[in-house]
Amino acid sequence: MSVEQWTDVVESREEQRKKKRQAVIEAGAALFVEKGFEGTSLDDIASKLGITKRTIYYYVQSKDDILMEVMRQSMSFLEKLVRVSENKSQGAIDRIRGVIDEYAEWISTDFGACLVLTREHMLTEEVRLELRLKKGSLDWLVRNAIAEGIASGEIDAGCDARLTSAAIFGALNWVPFWNRGKTITPAEKIAEQYKYTFVEGLKCQSIRGY
Repeated sequence: MSVEQWTDVVESREEQRKKKRQAVIEAGAALFVEKGFEGTSLDDIASKLGITKRTIYYYVQSKDDILMEVMRQSMSFLEKLVRVSENKSQGAIDRIRGVIDEYAEWISTDFGACLVLTREHMLTEEVRLELRLKKGSLDWLVRNAIAEGIASGEIDAGCDARLTSAAIFGALNWVPFWNRGKTITPAEKIAEQYKYTFVEGLKCQSIRGY
């Protein structure tokens, strides 16, 4: 939300408050990625929005409150991705491709980057446990897709599901650490390269044409 949008009149006072609170959350996420959580102050967030620090307290209680909301919204995406990954109407390879596409797009956003850049000790116990659960569910679904692919002959029998899933998410979670600065690689290009690297390697030799 720009400074101009901040002053726009919306449907109702409650709707206006929700939109402006979300603008505070989004500004916080962007600055946490740019400067780090410790390096970002409420004054920085207020300045980015063109408002006063005092105004921010109408929408959030603290900088920690902003971080927890960023995490909650990020975890909502993970939950959505888990549901998509459970779609058994697609083959194993296509499901893994879909996970890489969606995850690469999300990890390239401020919210996605915050999730991997934020150290767990900064989170509340409740958020930390929920985050581990959702990450674990997604990891299990990818492992399960690989196991199904091996059973169907779609994926090479020599593939280790645990190591492959760790490699996929390890590569994707590293994106916010290197994809910064003046030269940003588009999420679509990252996804295509990672799909080529990982998915082609998963296919059994007969499918690869060897």
